[in-house]
Amino acid sequence: DLSSLLKGENGFTRSVVIHSGTTAENVAANTGQNILQPELQVEVTVTNPLVSADVYALSNHMTIRVDSVYSLPETWQPSNNATHNYNAVMTVPLSDAVDVSVNAGAGSIRPAPEKNMDISSPQKVIPRRFASSNGLTGAVVHIPSSNVEPYVYEEEDGDLRTKEHHSFRKEAETDKCRVTWNSERNVFLLPSATETLQERIAKCRAWPMEIFRSSLSSGAKKGKDDDTATSCHGIAWVNLAPLLYPGVTRIKGAALVHPYIESEVLERTKKTTRSGTVSGEDSGQPRVSSGGSRRGVSSAKKGAKDSKKAAKEPAEGAEGEHKNQEAQIYTEARSYVVVEIVLDKPLVSKRPPEELAAKVKEYIPKRSSLTKHHCGADEAVTEYHKQIGDVANLVLNEYRQKFGVSNESTDSDELSDERKRALIYDLNSSGKYFAFKEQLKQSVVKVVREKFFKTSAFQKEEELHQFLSELYVFLIEQMHKGVSQVFSLQNNAAPLPSPLDETSLIHFAKEAELNQNYELAARYYQERLAMDQNNSASWFDYGCFSLLVGNVSKAGECFRECLGLDQQHILALLMYGVVCVMEERYDVAETFFEDSTCVQPDNYLAWTILGLFYDTRDNDIGAEMAFLEANKHFHREDSSIFLSSAATLLELHAYSLVESALSHELLSSPKTLTQEYYLLLAKLHMAKGELTEAESYVKQATVLNHTNPAGWALLGHILYLGGESKGARDNYERTLSYETPAPDTHSIRLRLASIYLQLQQYGAAKQMFLLACRDSPSCITWLGVGISCYRLGELSEAEQALSEANILNNTDPEVWGYLSLVCLKTSRKLEAEQSYKYALRVGLKDNDLLGEIKSIQKEVGFGDAGF
Repeated sequence: DLSSLLKGENGFTRSVVIHSGTTAENVAANTGQNILQPELQVEVTVTNPLVSADVYALSNHMTIRVDSVYSLPETWQPSNNATHNYNAVMTVPLSDAVDVSVNAGAGSIRPAPEKNMDISSPQKVIPRRFASSNGLTGAVVHIPSSNVEPYVYEEEDGDLRTKEHHSFRKEAETDKCRVTWNSERNVFLLPSATETLQERIAKCRAWPMEIFRSSLSSGAKKGKDDDTATSCHGIAWVNLAPLLYPGVTRIKGAALVHPYIESEVLERTKKTTRSGTVSGEDSGQPRVSSGGSRRGVSSAKKGAKDSKKAAKEPAEGAEGEHKNQEAQIYTEARSYVVVEIVLDKPLVSKRPPEELAAKVKEYIPKRSSLTKHHCGADEAVTEYHKQIGDVANLVLNEYRQKFGVSNESTDSDELSDERKRALIYDLNSSGKYFAFKEQLKQSVVKVVREKFFKTSAFQKEEELHQFLSELYVFLIEQMHKGVSQVFSLQNNAAPLPSPLDETSLIHFAKEAELNQNYELAARYYQERLAMDQNNSASWFDYGCFSLLVGNVSKAGECFRECLGLDQQHILALLMYGVVCVMEERYDVAETFFEDSTCVQPDNYLAWTILGLFYDTRDNDIGAEMAFLEANKHFHREDSSIFLSSAATLLELHAYSLVESALSHELLSSPKTLTQEYYLLLAKLHMAKGELTEAESYVKQATVLNHTNPAGWALLGHILYLGGESKGARDNYERTLSYETPAPDTHSIRLRLASIYLQLQQYGAAKQMFLLACRDSPSCITWLGVGISCYRLGELSEAEQALSEANILNNTDPEVWGYLSLVCLKTSRKLEAEQSYKYALRVGLKDNDLLGEIKSIQKEVGFGDAGF
C-alpha cells in the first residue's frame, strides 16, 4: 500500500505477508482464521514528496467498493462463468475535462450461499479482493484487513432501504445466485478533481455505474467488431448526493439496474456527447477517458474506429433506443448492485458540535439559577414577622376597598361587627383567606424546623398536643411583635400569591386558550412563572402561547430565557430557530437547528425541522440529508416523519412549518393520503381561522374512517367556532358515544355543556359540567355547574359550585355576577351588593347577565348600593 506517499511522506517501512498459495492458506483466508505466515520487511523511499502539503490539504482519496449484483435474471446461472465475464464500471473525474474509468474487475456468478451464511450474518467473514489480480488466485488477491460488512438496510443510502424492501432483499441475498466482485478500487483526487466531483454531484445527483457481460470466447474477434464482445448492457444510478451532506465521507446502498439507454444517460449526466466506458475495455484496468467517445480511447487506431461508429449512430435515430431490449431482463428481475464509496475527507465540512454549542452560548449566555435561601432560627422568626406584616396590610387593604377609611371612635359596635362579618365572608368566598394561610404556611414550617427542631412525626399523642400548645403560644406572641414592627397604614399591599400548583395553572391556561380568553391564559402563564422563574418548562410554554397570540418578539424572549436555564432543551432550540426564521435571521436559525441535531442526534423531529428549513432556503442536498436522517430515527409504522412533525408543530403553534411538512407529505405520497393527513390539514386551517376549508378537509377524513372519534370531534370544534351550535352538539354527542375515547375529551365536554346552556338544556349541561369537574376541575367547570344549578332553581348547590369557582379564580366577573344573583334570590342584601360591586370591579361585560341582575335588583329592591 503506497498511499501514504500521497500524504506528503518521503518513505515508510512496512512488513507484508508472503502468500504461499496453499489450500490451507486459502481456506483460512475465506473463514477468517489466523495462521502463521512468513513476512517480508519492505522499505520504500522517494527523493521528493509526490504531493506537497498544500496540495494534499485540498486533495481527497476515494475508495470504490463493489459487492454483488443480486436478483439476477433466471437464465443467468454459474455455468455461464465458462463463457462470460461480468463487469461494473464507473467514471471518476481527474479534472474538469479528463475522467478515469474504474472497473470493479472480472465478476463471476456464484450460487446462493449456505443457509445462515449470507451477507447479513455477522459470523461470515468475506474478504475484499483487489480488482486487478493479474491472473493470481487464492488469498494473495485479498486486501488485508478489508472485509465485506454485513448489510444494515435501514442505514443505507440506496434505492432499496425501506421496510417494504427488506423481505425482497433478504430472499435475493440468501436464496438466489448473484454476480460477485467484492472488490475495491482507490482513486487519488487532486484539488481540481475534488472540485469537479463536487460540482458534478450537485448538478446530477446520481452517478452512473455501467453493468455488462463480456464474452470470453470473442477475445480474438475484438478487433473486428467490439459490439460482439459485450451484452446485457445495463446501468445503475448510484445516488452520490449524500456525499455533499456536511461531514459525510461514506455512502453505501443498493442501486437498481436499468437498461442502458443512451438518451437517458446523456440527459441525466447533463452531457451533450457520449462518454461511456465499457465495451471492448480490459476488465481489469482503469482507463482515462477524455469524454469524447462512448468507450474511451485506448489507442489512436481504436479511437478512430469509435469516432466512425459515433458518426453513424445518430443516423439510426430513435431506433437505437430499442436496441437494448436484452437489458430489459434487469428490470424484470429487479436486479440491483450494492456499492460503497468512501472518501478520506468530507467534500463539505461540518461544523463540530462544540462550535455550535459555543455559538448558542454566544447568542444566549447560560443564566445561573436563583439559589435557594437556607436560614437559621433568627432568620425563620424574622421571615415570619415579615409575612405577618404583609398579610395584615393585605387585610387592611381589603377593608379600605370595601368600607373606605373609617373613624373607629365614631363607629358603633354593631356597625363594626357587621363590617367584620362582611369582610370575613368576602375573604372566605373569594378564596383570599385560603391564600393568606398559604402565604403564612411556609414561614411557619421554617419556624417549626429551625426554632423547634421538629422534622419527624410524634410517637405519642400527648407529645403532639404539648408541642402544638407551645407552638401556638409562640406564634401568637411573634404575631403581635410582627404587627407592631411592620404594621403601617401607608404600606402598599403585596401581590396576592396564587393558591394553585403548577399543574393546575397550565391546565387553566390551556382551558382559557380553548375559550379564546387569551388575557386570562396569559395571566395563568405569568402566575406559573412567578411561582418559579427557574423552571425552563414554564418559559417554554409561555413562549409557545406568545406565538399563538402573534407576539413573536415575546416568544423569542421566552425561548431565550428557557435556553438560558437549559441550553440543551431540544424543543426550545427548535422553537427559537423558528422565531429566528420568522424574523428572517436565517444564519442564527440554522445554528440553532443544527445544534438541536447535535444535542439529540436520534431525534427525528430535529432532523425533520432542519430539512424543512433547508428546503425553504433552496438547499436541496441538505434537505435530503436531513430527511434521510429523520427516517432512520423514526419508528412509527402508521405515520411518517412529516405527519408526526406536523402534529407536534401544530401544538407548538409553528404554523408555517406545519404547512411545509404537510406539503412534503403530499409530494411523497399523493396517492395514499391518510386520514391523519386530512385531520392535520383541517386543524391547520382551523387554527388560521379558515373554517370553510377546515370543514371540507375534516369531512374527507371522516370518509376515510368514519369510526374514528377524532374526526367527528374536530368537525364539532369547527362547527362550534363557526356558531353552528346544533351541528356541533350532534358531532360532540356522536364522539362521546364511541367506546374508544377521543383525544382531549375535556374540551369536548366543556363545549358540549356550553351548547346545552345555550339551548336551555340545563339538566344535561349540569351533568356534562360535573363530568368535566370530576376529571379536571377548574373555575370554568364549576362556574358551568353553578349556572346550570341556578337555572334549575337549585340555589344552594349553585352557591357551593360558584364558591368553588371563586376559590380557583377570584377575578372571574361571571362568577361574581352569578353569586350576586344567588344572594338576591336568597334575600342576602349585603352579600348581593358586595358580589355585584366585585363583578363590576373585575370587568363584567356580559350585557345579558348585567340586565338580568339589574332586573332582579329592581324586583327585590336591593343589591345595588346606588339605589
